[in-house]
Amino acid sequence: MTDADSVFDRALAAIEKVKKDFGELDGVVSFSEMAQPLVARLIEKLGLPGNSSAAVDSARDKHATRRCMSEAGLPTPRNFLITREDELDAASQLVGYPAVIKPIHGAASLGVVRVDDHEALLRAYARVRREMGSVRVHSGIVEQMASDDEGEGNFTTTLMMEEYLDGPEVDVDVVFSEGQAVYGAVTDNWPTLEPYFNETGSNSPSILPSAQQRELLELGVASVKALGFDMGVFHVECKYTSRGPRLIEVNCRMGGGPVRNMNLLVWGVDLVEEQLLLAAGIPSRPPVAPAPLTHLAEFSVNAQRSGVLADVSFLDKYDVMKDVLYVRPLVEAGAKVTCVEDGMPTWVCEIMVQHPTSTQAAIDYVNQIEAAIQKEMPIEARKAK
Repeated sequence: MTDADSVFDRALAAIEKVKKDFGELDGVVSFSEMAQPLVARLIEKLGLPGNSSAAVDSARDKHATRRCMSEAGLPTPRNFLITREDELDAASQLVGYPAVIKPIHGAASLGVVRVDDHEALLRAYARVRREMGSVRVHSGIVEQMASDDEGEGNFTTTLMMEEYLDGPEVDVDVVFSEGQAVYGAVTDNWPTLEPYFNETGSNSPSILPSAQQRELLELGVASVKALGFDMGVFHVECKYTSRGPRLIEVNCRMGGGPVRNMNLLVWGVDLVEEQLLLAAGIPSRPPVAPAPLTHLAEFSVNAQRSGVLADVSFLDKYDVMKDVLYVRPLVEAGAKVTCVEDGMPTWVCEIMVQHPTSTQAAIDYVNQIEAAIQKEMPIEARKAK
């Protein structure tokens, strides 16, 4: 029996020990994407507050999410579950182009690729299957192993194909309590690095027209309900397309990266606090600021060329600039980095800035800092072995 096979029993035994040592538990919670199915099954076993494992499984499975959306009468992109390579022709015929192939389970855009014709689909399918073979789950995080890492990946998943969605992408962060949405906020995501959909940046509050924001919020709430959830913090990814709002996916936990800080600093809502309250069975009624408390922009800086990052200390001077909340390296000095022309791009560092009154001013400022960092970034050519 592997660790994955025995994790439920080991977690249950650990909980029983905690109960013996400290008394009854009020709840079980995790902020890790990969842990959500385990959490749901533990709370079902223990009779604690939470959502059903069926709802969590439907959210974790992107193809099942599409089915739930369709059954609820919500707009759903054309899609096809690919279980074998000989189904690619049928998928191509049904979905059409441009399209996206993606794992039905995953995280951080790993294995998500845009394809514009059938030949591109065949190439991308082979590449994604190969790349997903080098993906592993380590400490609850899905990560791509370097080509020279020892060992094999431990992450397996089926792929699906669905129509490409045009338009700006957003995050809709939602808090549900007692079956109703008690908080919702829209954060604008900036254009991703295609064909891999690597994230680049975001801003809060949204600068989309208020009518579009309302439609996106309504779709986010309806999507959470369609999957069968009635409590918790959700990170819902959507696009406002030429045909209106469309769902990308529902994450049944708080979003990662800057999400907690953006909601807390802009709207005064701590998503961690709300999730902990809900997990303990306490209804959530977050106090939401009537107007933005500040205006934020953040940039996940991707490598613009491949090689070895020689140093990260050059970032220090940017971290102390006025209205910069942080500049943090995401890789260590000496790490290999990849640009989009050579594969899935590497995030080198992350930046967050604020402006007291203007989201656009924050966006302009963080873009200026990113441009300066790119000029100075010491990426050296890899030495041939």
